[in-house]
Amino acid sequence: MDLNVIPECYLDTKLIKVAVPPKGRYNHQKGCPNVIKVMREKLPGDFALGIIDRDKKILAYTGQFDLVYELPDALQLLKHPTRHHYLIFVLPAVEKWLLLGAEEVDLKLTDLGLPHDLGKLCDITKTSKSENDDPYSDHLTKLFRELKRRKSVRMQVLSFWITYLKENPYTADMAQLVAETNVLAGF
Repeated sequence: MDLNVIPECYLDTKLIKVAVPPKGRYNHQKGCPNVIKVMREKLPGDFALGIIDRDKKILAYTGQFDLVYELPDALQLLKHPTRHHYLIFVLPAVEKWLLLGAEEVDLKLTDLGLPHDLGKLCDITKTSKSENDDPYSDHLTKLFRELKRRKSVRMQVLSFWITYLKENPYTADMAQLVAETNVLAGF
């Protein structure tokens, strides 16, 4: 089922590998259009979970999805009405998401060797293409692990959604998912 989970970029892939470690590997794609293309063309009748940043450019296929849940300023879960296709939007973009998550659990990125400035963090993440050529890979992994360990709500919800949908790819109960998400989010 891991190859049916399709994150859009290196940073999203690294994040979800810590949130929900795969048995094999996730189906990393470069950019939102490629995530959507894999979902539509390679997995049209199968379960697919795309994980993408909420970008300014809205792709046509995403307009066909219905909103299931929104964790304000953190995550949106959408479901296609006729397919077993789901999208998790990370919002705002993942770098800001990380800064907000760190603030939520009183975590200083500088303690982990990362800048606590959005522009500088973006400079690091936008130039990183893979773990092999990323001098900040270990620092980012430590950040993701700390967000998980400190029970950041956004990290808990992201982990829950991915786990639940991987375990229930064709039988997911949206009412149950919403109820359990409300508990995690403290609503």
